[in-house]
Amino acid sequence: MDVFNLSLCVGAAAGALDVIPMIARRLSLRSCLSAFCTYLFASVIVFHSRLPYLPWWAQGMAVTLMLALPVVLNFYGKDRKAAPIVLLNALVLGFLISVAERFL
Repeated sequence: MDVFNLSLCVGAAAGALDVIPMIARRLSLRSCLSAFCTYLFASVIVFHSRLPYLPWWAQGMAVTLMLALPVVLNFYGKDRKAAPIVLLNALVLGFLISVAERFL
């Protein structure tokens, strides 16, 4: 399996891990699709880039935080309780993407 297909598989798995609780809470399809695409694209970026001055395990966290920050700023005024959850998910799933990129 080439690197691009592997990054898509890892991104789909990370997106599914994020979307499953959202579906259980009956959030809108638009929100679920947005979260899934964020982690799908984040994994492709992590697999194909190297950020200077960051260790391998922090690259995924940095990329997913950068991609999740506009989403958090968008709904921060409406639902402040969701912001820390989204940021924590970005950190955890970004770390898992980095681990998958390093060891797969």
